[in-house]
Amino acid sequence: MEDPIDITLDELDASLLEPLLGIHSAPTDAWLADSAANAAERALGALYCVLYVSDAYGRLVAVTPASTPQKASRARLTQVLGVDLPGQKLNPEDRPELSQALADGRAISVSDLSEVFAVALAKKAAKSAQRQLGVTSAVAAPLYWNGESSGLLVLLAGTPITGQLAAAELLGRHIAVALANLREKEASRKHGEVDAVRWVYDERRLMDELGQESRRAKRHDRPLSVLVVRILNLDELQTRYGRFLAERVLRQVAGRLDDAMRDTDFLGASGSDGFGAILVEANADGAHIAEERLLAGLQEMKLPHTDLPNLEIRIGCATATLPQDGEAAEELTAAAEARLQERIITQQDAASA
Repeated sequence: MEDPIDITLDELDASLLEPLLGIHSAPTDAWLADSAANAAERALGALYCVLYVSDAYGRLVAVTPASTPQKASRARLTQVLGVDLPGQKLNPEDRPELSQALADGRAISVSDLSEVFAVALAKKAAKSAQRQLGVTSAVAAPLYWNGESSGLLVLLAGTPITGQLAAAELLGRHIAVALANLREKEASRKHGEVDAVRWVYDERRLMDELGQESRRAKRHDRPLSVLVVRILNLDELQTRYGRFLAERVLRQVAGRLDDAMRDTDFLGASGSDGFGAILVEANADGAHIAEERLLAGLQEMKLPHTDLPNLEIRIGCATATLPQDGEAAEELTAAAEARLQERIITQQDAASA
């Protein structure tokens, strides 16, 4: 975890001490949403508060609060706006102003509620909704820390709060730090089995699982394959854009791979720049099909909430199958790595020819 950010309580009213402590001690995302709403109410007079967190695809997912009062407030928003807030996912790429605010880490005032909620409201309907809610002012503040946004805080108030964008940004930064701490604690609660950067199982757990699956496959004479995936230019990205962007790339690739995997497969971290996937019941042909499925779209992958929409991410991959490429876990991974290196050298030779 990085050193604490240099935010002092002098920048906010001293009465916020208690709600800020609630933010930094929240045990779950749900309680973090409650604490954020409490702080926003006391600091900015917010009537309604919706906390979004970013998923692996850069979409913003609304967090359901924990307490009964906040759930009632959310139900009121859902009823008036006609949108299922608990299941809502926003794609910032569809909202340029919001996407830019996330990339810059700056709070913005919002005139149209459809900018921050996945609902298309006609102008007359929007005014009617705002009257029913008693809302006259809205602000969207990114959860911004260490050069990246991990979510969004949406505040709706009955009095103008657009002149307090700096305070909203500061509140968003506190929530971002608390969210980062929650993620780290979640990883540590799993006894070190989760890679803190990539948010998938670590390499030790991957090899343990591969050992068990390879023994099971040999015992029952069943096929088994392993896939290795490497981000070939990760060091270059880190040198050029910094460690935090490189880590975001790793998490984005992890999310894409995990989403495309079968329930029976297993994904884990491998090395410092990649992943390994155990493909259960997959022979060589099945491994090739799985490789195409898992890597679909990765070559054109974009990193959300940055001003680098065309960031080049070079992916390398290869598979190995039991028993022709090896029988032990280490033999299979070594065979896949050797095959990947052969492909890289072949591509380099072709490029220089």
